This record gives sequence, structure tokens and C-alpha cells, in this order.
Amino acid sequence: MHWGAYEVFSVLSGLAMVVLAVVPGIKAKDRMWALIAGALYIGYGIYVAKQTSGTFVFPVWIFIIPFGVVIYLIVTLAKRYGAKEGE
Repeated sequence: MHWGAYEVFSVLSGLAMVVLAVVPGIKAKDRMWALIAGALYIGYGIYVAKQTSGTFVFPVWIFIIPFGVVIYLIVTLAKRYGAKEGE
């Protein structure tokens, strides 16, 4: 297998989406879409890593999603714990 930056970031983006899907407080519809997107990103990254030739297209989002998910989780947790302390 050949693991380059695109393949690694695709799998990391997929894992970030799966983690986002299991965070409490997310609507069921959003949870479902996060799981589907995560599975697709992981699958595509592994599929491309197994190829020995060819040209593959990766969206720019694979570089943005992990950071966006981390920021979203930090904001969500800050709101949740901030609300509990204010009670």
C-alpha cells in the first residue's frame, strides 16, 4: 500500500467524522450523515492507498474536516460545560 498525504488525510477526515457522530447532543440526522461521510472518506482513502497506478481526485475538504471537527467539538463541549457551571 502507498500512504501519501492525501490518503492519510482522507482516513483522518473519516475518523474525525465518525468521532463527531458519537458526540452527545447531535441530532440523529446529523449523526447519520457524519457516519456515512466518515465511512466514505475512510473507504476511499484505503481504496486509493491500495492502488498501484491511476489518477485519483481528492476534495480539498479532506484537509479542512479534521480541524473543523476539532473546533466544533471544543465549542460544543465548552457550551455544555459552561452551561452546567452556570446552573
